[in-house]
Amino acid sequence: MQKITPILSYTLILLVSGCWFLGCNPTVLPASYQAVWLPDSYRYGDLYQMAFLKDFKEKTVPCAKKYAAASAKKSIHLYIIGDSFTDQERIDNDDFVSQKLTRVHWAGKQQIQLDTTKHNVLILETVERHFREKFVDSVRNFEIASQIPKIATHEPKAWYKDIETKLEATLFSSDFFLMFKEWKAALTLHWFGRMHEHVNIAPDGKNLLYISDTNPKALTSSFHPFSDQDLKTLVQGVNKTRQYYLKAGFDEVYLAIIPNKTSIVAPQIANYNHLIERVQQHPQLQVPAVDCWQIFRQANTPVYLKGDTHWNCTGQTLWLEKVNEALCKIPAN
Repeated sequence: MQKITPILSYTLILLVSGCWFLGCNPTVLPASYQAVWLPDSYRYGDLYQMAFLKDFKEKTVPCAKKYAAASAKKSIHLYIIGDSFTDQERIDNDDFVSQKLTRVHWAGKQQIQLDTTKHNVLILETVERHFREKFVDSVRNFEIASQIPKIATHEPKAWYKDIETKLEATLFSSDFFLMFKEWKAALTLHWFGRMHEHVNIAPDGKNLLYISDTNPKALTSSFHPFSDQDLKTLVQGVNKTRQYYLKAGFDEVYLAIIPNKTSIVAPQIANYNHLIERVQQHPQLQVPAVDCWQIFRQANTPVYLKGDTHWNCTGQTLWLEKVNEALCKIPAN
């Protein structure tokens, strides 16, 4: 048996090291997607990425930005406490009439300084499934500081987290490998009636649904019982949050509950708890709502990607229009 030449050995080591580096580095991996060095494993939707059912394969595309021009901006600094719907990959300041956008994820905290010469507006954005978790008490993700340290201290990212998943995404997310995964998924579904444990097919056969939204036993579900006392407690949590941030210097605080995909495309699956409507119509709610529930329900075209829990460009645009409509009502300084 011939020995492997040193050049070939070093080449293999470099290739393996490169794949490992690209797959595990939290900074380089997203940059490689943007540069099209590697295919984004979620480019066809997060639910497709679990189920690999070809009928629900729909490529996500960037949506148009309406407010990139400085002339379109108002004297507003917009702050968002949000989830994946308002991630930077989906939404940025070019989507709003505000001059500046600052966002923190629900899982994080951030110190900020408010510019008192501007209108400072806060949006509490959460998808419906997580609303009941977020507002058991008041929210404090933004911390108001009189002076921000020049050198901010951040907890180091756990680069080693989910290494196997990241490496698999790096190596096997090309359309070539997805083809084999789709064959396997199709055979498993048609022969055994099984699919990924976290995914359901909607009654219309046109959408994948997240099991977290459809299982009535899950607190996150659109069909989990929601008592009047639970409702009152959560409304109080929202009100306390608004009161805290108004005292801290914000000019206004808005609540934006984005419907579960299931609530829009398949509310007939079980007894829908009408969480969004009940919260927004509660007589004790003191926070103005950015209401996209009605416009989503009345839309003549799909507002969610068929293989994803998130909205498509139609849904995103409808929500942004409601947000900007509220911002445009704020009087100029």
